[in-house]
Amino acid sequence: MAEKQNLAGLRVLDITQYIAGPTLGRILTDLGADVVKLEMPPAGEFSRTGSYPPPVNGQAPNYIYYNRGKRSLCLDFKRPEGAAIVVQLARHFDVVIENYTPGVLSKYGLSYEAFKEVNPRIIMCSISGFGQNGPRAQYPGNDMTGQAFSGLLHLTGTDDGTPVYPGMYLADGGGGVNGAAAVLAALYYRDRTGVGQHIDVALYECVFHIHDVFLMQHLFTYGDYNPGPTGRHRPGATPCGLFKTRGGWIVLTVLNHYWKKFTRDIGKPELASDPRFNPYTARWDHRKELEPIIEQWLQTFPTRDDALKFLIDHHYLAAPVMDLRETVAMIKREGRGALQTVDVPGYGEIPLPKVPYLFSETKVEFKPVLSLLGQDNRPLLRQCLGYDDKKLDELEAAGILIEDRAIKKDEK
Repeated sequence: MAEKQNLAGLRVLDITQYIAGPTLGRILTDLGADVVKLEMPPAGEFSRTGSYPPPVNGQAPNYIYYNRGKRSLCLDFKRPEGAAIVVQLARHFDVVIENYTPGVLSKYGLSYEAFKEVNPRIIMCSISGFGQNGPRAQYPGNDMTGQAFSGLLHLTGTDDGTPVYPGMYLADGGGGVNGAAAVLAALYYRDRTGVGQHIDVALYECVFHIHDVFLMQHLFTYGDYNPGPTGRHRPGATPCGLFKTRGGWIVLTVLNHYWKKFTRDIGKPELASDPRFNPYTARWDHRKELEPIIEQWLQTFPTRDDALKFLIDHHYLAAPVMDLRETVAMIKREGRGALQTVDVPGYGEIPLPKVPYLFSETKVEFKPVLSLLGQDNRPLLRQCLGYDDKKLDELEAAGILIEDRAIKKDEK
């Protein structure tokens, strides 16, 4: 049984906000790293008091979702005394992650060069909208700007060309995932050479590099082919897209070499010789004529599940279009460990997703805790920098260290 964790013993200083950077920290947490969230006074990370999603019982879902399992250090690094403490802390960490607009942290003395001076082995990963250099480096960026610059939004939309924003933050999530991969690669390099490095991750490039068929066609026609949105269908195989049944929507792909078989299986073998649908290119050009034929056949089944059973039994790529309630129920039922429960102070237990890796020798698991703001100030600074109570009291009195009022003095 897997007991150990891949990144046990790795120490990460998380200077991030909102989604992309916290996602990177969350991944490393799930893999066993000790991740310390560095938050700014007076209220900590902005999402702790954010309005979306709306707070529940005084708790901020966005903060909890991306920062469970991390420790909290609340320290005013905009002041020179606070920034100096952060730099000294870097001696005791392997990795620093951040996603501020380029130049912001450097303004306070928290640059890669400053960290490297005290710890040559340090690895720093910076996630930003447009990278640390280039013509847009200083522009603020978020998920939507990342998707817009990547070309994805132009490809995602209705047949008439109206863009549609996807149902998740693909650029932010991609930034976190690519940041994690880059950190792991840098750790491997450091193991071999003893040298740390600075990693530069741009959100729009994270989306751009996972483009597929449309980008291939554009590049291999020397830029002549410039695709646009195709609504609920995608080229490559036809039919391939979304279709309506009696009980809801399904996705269906019929690979091109299965086309003749499909026409027989749905009781319409004449389609195999219909010039509108042969060869494949004609079938794609006439997909709007093929769509009602397939949906009319799907309506002969009393339920969506019946139609899916037929398709799957006949070896076609098909699945229901599930809403989130259905998906969460399925994940819980299948028991592959994609969710882990955390006890949220003032709220209770709630299941949250963790990274989707199953290792044969190690486990994926985050610490089932949610730190209050500044909860770990004193133990961290005692352990790493040897501060005594007098020094810690002085930092609190000066407003450099802040903690949640709910933290009792006798628990320090």
